[in-house]
Amino acid sequence: MTDPPTTGARLRDFPRRAWPQVAAIASGLLLAACFPPFSWGDLVWIWSIPLWAALWFSAPPSGWSRWRWGGLLGFLAGLSFFLTSLIWLNEISGVVGSFWSGFVSWIGLSAYLAIYFAVFGAFAATVGRWSPRGDEGPAKGNLFGQSLGVLRVALLNGAAWCGLEWLRGVILTGFGWNGLGVALRDHLLLVQGAEIIGITGYGFVVTAANVILFATFVRLGREVQDRKRLRPHLDFAAGVAMIIGLILYGFPKVLSEPAQTVELRARILQLNIPMEDKWSDDPDLRRQILDDYRDLTRTFVETAPHDLVLWPETALPGLFHFPWVQEFLNEQVLKGDDFYLLSGLEDSNLEGSEIYNTITLMRGSTANYQMHKKIHLVPFGEFIPLREVLPVFEWIVGNVIEFDFTAGDSTEPLEIEVKGGKIGIIPLICFEDTVPRLARKFIRSGPQVMVNATNDGWFRESAESAQHFDNARFRCIELRRPLIRAANTGVSGFIDERGSVYPREAGPTYPRIIRDEQSGSTFIRGSLPATLKLDTNPPLTIYARYGDWFAVSLGLVALGTALWRAIATSVRRRREA
Repeated sequence: MTDPPTTGARLRDFPRRAWPQVAAIASGLLLAACFPPFSWGDLVWIWSIPLWAALWFSAPPSGWSRWRWGGLLGFLAGLSFFLTSLIWLNEISGVVGSFWSGFVSWIGLSAYLAIYFAVFGAFAATVGRWSPRGDEGPAKGNLFGQSLGVLRVALLNGAAWCGLEWLRGVILTGFGWNGLGVALRDHLLLVQGAEIIGITGYGFVVTAANVILFATFVRLGREVQDRKRLRPHLDFAAGVAMIIGLILYGFPKVLSEPAQTVELRARILQLNIPMEDKWSDDPDLRRQILDDYRDLTRTFVETAPHDLVLWPETALPGLFHFPWVQEFLNEQVLKGDDFYLLSGLEDSNLEGSEIYNTITLMRGSTANYQMHKKIHLVPFGEFIPLREVLPVFEWIVGNVIEFDFTAGDSTEPLEIEVKGGKIGIIPLICFEDTVPRLARKFIRSGPQVMVNATNDGWFRESAESAQHFDNARFRCIELRRPLIRAANTGVSGFIDERGSVYPREAGPTYPRIIRDEQSGSTFIRGSLPATLKLDTNPPLTIYARYGDWFAVSLGLVALGTALWRAIATSVRRRREA
């Protein structure tokens, strides 16, 4: 019988036992650094290297199965990633005056989203596991055996990640922010393929490339150490070819221009109103908000021709059908002039039993209006799930969300007339510009522009607004329609159908976003005009037609492989028994 290890021995042994967990956490932190506020996007190509080492080269603790061990490591990576990248959720606490509102949202959402990483970790540690022992099994005597093995593992893990990214953007209304492809926001040549595979499809591209790069490093080290000679690396060549192919595909897409266009003269107003002022009961503050919107709007439309002026989400502190709101808009803003005003506004049914978050389009007077009611409501933002069943949710945020919004169901675009022609307006409210499966339902023939009215003021001057903007940019590439974003506190701006904030004619010097030129801050009060040249016959992309076909297909491949592996293992164990 041996004596139990002393405390000193356990401490000395801690690095050996804990390195897999530390490596998993390090991977999560590297991935978080790819997104605002850090924005070191190129780390996305190496973020998973510590995680692969932990999943494939560490032994599970005594009594642990490999899939369970992989699930724990994946969960740690996911938790460290989301706790870091979503820390802005804590800003809700300061706005609503309740510590628990922000803290519980931050911890709860991060822990839930980390489950998807856990599922991936379990898959990668078992079905997607790679072994560098190239002269054993099917690879023995095969010059390209090791490379083919790496490609198989890259395919499986890329498929699993891609499918899980799509899944987390769908389940429980979905939160698909900060997928791997979004980290490539500054590499427009590379991401133009999103019009075919969607931005979730780039989860496969990046994961497969990560696997190949990690395996290449390991194989080169072993070859130099053990063999003193190098073997062919077909897998590395295939990975490079994949990236080059995507870049070559992107070149003509970035450089091409529409054959025929129609001009839209638009202007965004961003008043940068703190949430405490926006919903204040002080009549002077509320009056000041109205006066500011009126004065800025009238100043611009009276000095230059405008087709469309945009206000952000819930711009006015009142419902659209309220008499004083109608009077303010008719007598002080619209005044019968020849421009369209598009504003985020709240409204209700006649009985007041249902309340909607809307985008409302007006011209000349409120009698000439078109209204779109928000479809994709935000849980714990616009409604409390299971409000009556789980009182704890009511206790945490009930003082903020006193009533639930009602979702709309129309996917018909709004419409404006410009120079005798019609332009379709794709209305996206709040986070809806980050939900590609919704945006694609509005696609029609003829010139169209997406419009997002949002209010990120709930999260103050945090990284949330930049993350929101980065995730929204990819709707332009997926659907080949430009996007105008009118935000209360930023980021407001114009994004073209290439996903670029830079106008073609001005080059990379003048980004079309509202920001302070000295500090670069987007949390300012300002206005921004632009003349958009809309394609009169924009393409109907593969993504617009078929949505997330690529991610779903690869997810099914991964799921089918996992089921086949489970069945085969069960049959083998029965035979052995």
